[in-house]
Amino acid sequence: MIKQIFGTDGIRGKANQYPLDIDTCVKLTKAINIKFLKNKKEPTILIGKDTRVSGDIFEHIIAAVFSSLGSNVKLMGVVPTPAVSILTKKWNADLGIMISASHNPYYDNGIKIFNSEGFKLKDNEELELENIIFNQTYEDNNQNFGTIEYIHEEAEQAYYDNIIQSFNFDKNQIKDKKVIIDSANGALSNIAGKIFKFFGFNVINLFNNPNGININENCGATHPDILSSLVLKHRADFGIAFDGDGDRVLLCDEKGQLFNGDEILSILLIDGNYTEVVSTIMSNFGFEKYLEKKNIKLTKTNVGDRYVSEYIKNSKANIGGETSGHIIIKSHAPTGDGLFSGLKAIQIILKNRGKFSEYHMFELYPTISKNVKVKDKSIINSLNNIIQNYQNQLGNNGRLIVRPSGTEPLIRISAEGKNIDELKDIVNKIEETILKCQL
Repeated sequence: MIKQIFGTDGIRGKANQYPLDIDTCVKLTKAINIKFLKNKKEPTILIGKDTRVSGDIFEHIIAAVFSSLGSNVKLMGVVPTPAVSILTKKWNADLGIMISASHNPYYDNGIKIFNSEGFKLKDNEELELENIIFNQTYEDNNQNFGTIEYIHEEAEQAYYDNIIQSFNFDKNQIKDKKVIIDSANGALSNIAGKIFKFFGFNVINLFNNPNGININENCGATHPDILSSLVLKHRADFGIAFDGDGDRVLLCDEKGQLFNGDEILSILLIDGNYTEVVSTIMSNFGFEKYLEKKNIKLTKTNVGDRYVSEYIKNSKANIGGETSGHIIIKSHAPTGDGLFSGLKAIQIILKNRGKFSEYHMFELYPTISKNVKVKDKSIINSLNNIIQNYQNQLGNNGRLIVRPSGTEPLIRISAEGKNIDELKDIVNKIEETILKCQL
């Protein structure tokens, strides 16, 4: 079955428009109650949010409905997504909810759901929720009301402490190290700079003044060129950027050269004896070739950090992630934690000494990507033969991926190979074909 409202990472869309309208939000909350909480006595729900202006609306709606159905709701306020995942398990809550559209613009929002172990829902569970939303009649006669409690300071401090206690930096290694921090005016705005200062770094803290509408706006992990230019401008030793909800991270060396998720994974592999890495079909071809030389198995999943997390949970693999900067470290959390992953990579580099520019472990294959806006994403089904023909053209020296976005009305085209002109030609021709199919 094809999901109707759930995408790659929960439900996402423009705030106050279907499926992120008030009515659907209420139905979703009731469906969650039926699916996961109906037989539990006074269940506990944690709710976090990022800094976008519509967060309050969905926070209050979801909290009110859960409370009216007998749950005790704890409002975490603005916290990064990993805080919800980690603390849901640590505090023995029954469910965690994160209200965020991650790297999307402020006018979007979304709902991510975590089970009691801190894992995102599986596809079959999301399909069951949709079935309840669209096909079940709700009985609103409950008289056992729950409570709503604000715990922002407690939640933020608990996440802060979790990070601090996970690292023991050598003060001599970080002495006078200057870092640019780009918090994307998002969920890490009040936390990231404090943590780097605690460890002793010389911090230049930027894009940490959210106003509800500037989240991800020309900043953060989706605008890495900004981080690169700032590192050069301030002559910093390195830079780090997060996305709006803090589950993604990118690094930058002193020369302004970026480390994407694949490269961060290659740094993390320095410290440990790894035999398997989990990534997605979007991992760079150069990373794949690098792992082959290291005799490390690469397992690929569908796009989405939850698929990486799910595979790691049920295997002997301990680490994985996405090119976009979602990094899953099994011993830490079942979801991406940009701050933790970034600090871990930084710690490894500093421990092994040298400059950050010396830790580009492999050569990235050139990639040409393009997003094509469509009315109906199912149009991709008519492109199979064309896609296969172009893949055959690239052969073993390249890769072509054409897929529907899980969160936006887009077809995403990505081509990797050694001949950049050939890649541009292929991507442009596929775009032309998609546009013609819509006429």
